[in-house]
Amino acid sequence: MPECPEVHIGRVVLPGEDYGRIQRAVDAGNNPWRLSPVRTAQVVGTQHLGLRTDDVYSLMRQYVDSGSGLRHALVHVQHKNCDFIVDLFQPERQGAKGIWVIEDVSPV
Repeated sequence: MPECPEVHIGRVVLPGEDYGRIQRAVDAGNNPWRLSPVRTAQVVGTQHLGLRTDDVYSLMRQYVDSGSGLRHALVHVQHKNCDFIVDLFQPERQGAKGIWVIEDVSPV
């Protein structure tokens, strides 16, 4: 598999990312893309992680982590000739009105 060194691999920590502030902004009608794990992977991945808007993004599955009780989503991204799994979670609120945040990016 060709390498894609421009893509950030591993745990994702974005400086200044305040989950409470992001949730309040979404509750006020801003950045509605944060309610979709696929769109969050696309927007945040493009802005911060080396992915591109024309990559192919698809939701693989959602699950509740038995340890934390938080809802997670796995999004498959086809970037050039590389495949990645983006693991997202809902840190503030679970379900349809909760924001999604990227936790980790791993190669397939």
